[in-house]
Amino acid sequence: MIERKSWGAVEVEGNSGRNGAPVRGDWERAEAGELYALPFADLLFHGQTVHHDNFDPNHVETASLLSVKTGGCPEDCAYCAQGVHYDTGLKATRLMDRADVVAAAQHAKAAGATRFCMAAAWRNPKDRDLDQVCDTIAAIKRVVMEACVTLGMLTPKQAARLADAGLDFYNHNVDFA
Repeated sequence: MIERKSWGAVEVEGNSGRNGAPVRGDWERAEAGELYALPFADLLFHGQTVHHDNFDPNHVETASLLSVKTGGCPEDCAYCAQGVHYDTGLKATRLMDRADVVAAAQHAKAAGATRFCMAAAWRNPKDRDLDQVCDTIAAIKRVVMEACVTLGMLTPKQAARLADAGLDFYNHNVDFA
């Protein structure tokens, strides 16, 4: 059984769990590595405990995910088939048009989703691509849905632009060499 650690907390403005405890925003690589190295069952237990302490454990959020730009990423992440290093049989695509993405979000909402997530196979987005992504986020927010994206690595300025567009969540994989 793992020792239940207090991982500390630094309040991130506007983010707190159900119990009012602040959400961590000051993770050090070594701390994240400790969690990453836990045996799977211990990691599940720890994750479930943190979730239960901060959120309604019986609430299930419904989300829909759309690949808005498929394939062609120059990275070679072993867990991701979006890289140019893999032959998946899919042709790499350009960033989808905003109208098509918004139509998919409307369809997801009609099917019961409350969050719409968009993934783009980039190592890091170019600013010109971020213009279109931000415009799409704003349009999805008008559909009255939460919006989240995973776009690869961002600069602080790009992250601020996404927040200004109304982005609710950003998903990113943590890689340890």
